[in-house]
Amino acid sequence: MYSGVQIRTGSNPKIRRNKIWGGQNGGILVYNSGLGFIEDNEIFDNAMAGVWIKTDSNPTLRRNKIHDGRDGGICIFNGGRGLLEENDIFRNAQAGVLISTNSHPVLRKNRIFDGFAAGLYCSYEILEC
Repeated sequence: MYSGVQIRTGSNPKIRRNKIWGGQNGGILVYNSGLGFIEDNEIFDNAMAGVWIKTDSNPTLRRNKIHDGRDGGICIFNGGRGLLEENDIFRNAQAGVLISTNSHPVLRKNRIFDGFAAGLYCSYEILEC
């Protein structure tokens, strides 16, 4: 199972103005302390989440359109962080943004709408949401 883009182990790429779709896992997977600037992309029609952020990763997602995924729009867990700003997150099969397992992202000015589950779902060891 593959993601369209994988960022890991301290990598810090700039991913701008792309269409990322049809991933067998997810659109973008950021893990094992991955970083990165993910801006102005369209991320859609992936088998899992549009974007996974996990295991101490801390990317910046700005002005992306994340939609029509068969799971959540953005899933953040296992100590994931990140700045999510001015993204349009819509028509995903699960939560627009799922935050779980001691994760602490910052969300600003995102538009989360027309999903088939909660817009924002916080669970397990989340102190603020």
